[in-house]
Amino acid sequence: MRRSLGLSQAQLARLLGTHAMTVSKWERGLSTPGGHHRALLGAFAQAAERGARFEGGGTQRDPVRFLADLLEAAYRRPELDLGALSATNRFPGRIVQLTRGDVMSKLVIEVAPEVRIGSVITTDSVDRLGLAVGGSAVAIIKATEVLVGKP
Repeated sequence: MRRSLGLSQAQLARLLGTHAMTVSKWERGLSTPGGHHRALLGAFAQAAERGARFEGGGTQRDPVRFLADLLEAAYRRPELDLGALSATNRFPGRIVQLTRGDVMSKLVIEVAPEVRIGSVITTDSVDRLGLAVGGSAVAIIKATEVLVGKP
């Protein structure tokens, strides 16, 4: 995760408010981060998955601004103008799976950590909307009937 963000151990340590040796120990499996650092590292990993990268040549980039950018990238929701729709159940998320077929394609949208919604749509719609794994999408659920079961 640190490398995919383009950070040195010292730069990551500075963002986390810890020492570079501590980051080194985490990476070598000699110790594990506490709860606060795990939460930040989880957000950093999510930002890295969304393409965030430390650019600006080492120490010239403001680390506080970069931290703000990382957290914004980790928690940003897609901003899509869907126009006027009667459906109120809109779930923005990230496409985590896309299986293309000749006519129909199956896609899975992660709307929250480990909460996924699947859909089957035409492959033409996939192409027209420019859908791809890692991209943002909104699952819109319009149903007059909802089945309920007991676990």
